[in-house]
Amino acid sequence: MLGCPACLRSEAKTVYNHVARSSGPVVQRRIDALGIGQRMQDLPEELWHESFRYYVKEDSTRRGGPNLRMIRLDPSKPSLTVTGYAFNKFVHPHADRFITVREAARLQGFPDDLEFMGSLTSMQQQVGNAVPVEMSSAIFSHLLANASKNGQSKKLNALSLFSGAGGLDIGAQRSKHDGHCIEVPLAIDNWKDACDTLSNYAGPRTTVRQQDISKIDDPSEYWRDATRLSRGPDVVFGGPPCQAFSQAGKQKALCDPRGELIFEFVRFVSDLSPSYFVMENVPNLASVDNGGLLKQIMRSMQDCGYNVSTGVLCAADYGTAQLRKRRVFVGCRGHLGSVGMPPITRCPSSNLYGLPGYRTVGDAFRGLPLVAEGGKREERSIRAAEAKPEEPALATAPDSA
Repeated sequence: MLGCPACLRSEAKTVYNHVARSSGPVVQRRIDALGIGQRMQDLPEELWHESFRYYVKEDSTRRGGPNLRMIRLDPSKPSLTVTGYAFNKFVHPHADRFITVREAARLQGFPDDLEFMGSLTSMQQQVGNAVPVEMSSAIFSHLLANASKNGQSKKLNALSLFSGAGGLDIGAQRSKHDGHCIEVPLAIDNWKDACDTLSNYAGPRTTVRQQDISKIDDPSEYWRDATRLSRGPDVVFGGPPCQAFSQAGKQKALCDPRGELIFEFVRFVSDLSPSYFVMENVPNLASVDNGGLLKQIMRSMQDCGYNVSTGVLCAADYGTAQLRKRRVFVGCRGHLGSVGMPPITRCPSSNLYGLPGYRTVGDAFRGLPLVAEGGKREERSIRAAEAKPEEPALATAPDSA
């Protein structure tokens, strides 16, 4: 062994949800054979999964190139999109194992002191369903610039819907502009594990309620009862479940009850009349019903009296080490003008405008302690020969995710 990659070298410390899973012998052989950046199709054919072999060799309905079944992450690049299924696909750059929940959370920008609750599958889904924190913060900071320009109060109170593990919530609370900030006194989600995760992290500053919002008849009364505030929220934000529209799902759109929750979000906005709202969903929303669904959503928001901007944002453009794209809607009351998409803060590589390059997997994993199955120290599985200590992405200095 030639040494330890710097992205794995650190002093032992307690980090939540940072435990490696064991793999069966066949899967482990595939993992061991993968080089950095390689995928299933780069392995010897005898190591291919049967379904992958059929897809590549025999499937007459196949369109395009081989689908992604497994990839060893490249520490010098951002990762591909983290989903709830990435934990059986994303292999650590230098350790012969799949990534941990904590490593995936780092790729989403979650702070290390947020502990995910529930079963392993639930924790994986909470991470995979989240909105990247840095992108969220950029969106809300841009919103606060409009609030500052229009003389809004320094502190905006927000209602969080479909909160999940809190990617949007944490981003909102991190955002600032010219002394303006956002607090989130109430967050609502119908997923117990996610509510436990967010409640445990947020503490007394946010009341987290487990509730199906479609069963809330009077949003204004619910807000007043939960927050004890006489005035409604200044901001409503949330990411309605996107499985009905996602390319990773069955794309049943409004035939799937989850697809209707977008309009439950609009109902809350209509009832509460906040100055601003932010809604997030999958990037391919515009392709549903040949664009008809997107027009329907925009019209319903505009009919509530809002100027609405929408666009597809890439999380890597805002400091997340992940090439995740999301469609974002930002609305503000007509008299407040409009809030567009936030300006990017990163680019694929450093440029003449002074923007730094994208954060990488190596940046995101930097400072994490070594692990092995069951949380033991990880030594034997390090792929030391792959290390490139001279790369900045593998520096040893701790980095806050």
